[in-house]
Amino acid sequence: MEKLSNRAVVIIGFIAIGFGIFLLTYDYFAGKKEKAYEKVNISLFSESEEGIVIDNTPQNIAAADIGTTVESGEGGQYLGVLKIDKINLEQGFYDKGNAYNNVGKSVTLLEPSNYPDEKNGNTILVAHSGTSYLGYFRNLYQLQIGDEATIKYKGNTYIYKITNIYNETKDGDVMIYRNKNKSTLTLITCTKNSDTEQTIYIAELQ
Repeated sequence: MEKLSNRAVVIIGFIAIGFGIFLLTYDYFAGKKEKAYEKVNISLFSESEEGIVIDNTPQNIAAADIGTTVESGEGGQYLGVLKIDKINLEQGFYDKGNAYNNVGKSVTLLEPSNYPDEKNGNTILVAHSGTSYLGYFRNLYQLQIGDEATIKYKGNTYIYKITNIYNETKDGDVMIYRNKNKSTLTLITCTKNSDTEQTIYIAELQ
């Protein structure tokens, strides 16, 4: 009888330990479940400087230029403006159907993107990081988790804070890991000093 009691105590103990482990890890796995990935296609090829004119003129765009014609007349109207104070970046971008919404011409809004005012959407912007005039994202490597970026869109300012930075192989596809219960901004560019990787910056709406 005593042996049976001891065995019962041991079994109950194991059950209690297992239940305790479940309670401790539940929040962790629940958080992981919120994280989902989106696979997007992207073409960020080698940033050769051959045949490209180097232009060190700042590419800042005033907020008043949103919805107005670009000074050069190329591309028509901006859809919005990306601004990152830390790296002195303020650059307009076009809508997805615009011929100048192309990584070879400007900061590019990828086709799978949502617009900033869509709940729990993901706005995905891509640009080169080289030293040519196309290298709008040349200084993104200076960003760290906690830094802010803003998008001015339809008269509103959306403030995002970077929550994750990671690299992936440059193979034509990018896995975007984000919390689908939050509105996010994703910035993608070639990794500094690498011909084979690209860097992804995930920022959540504040």
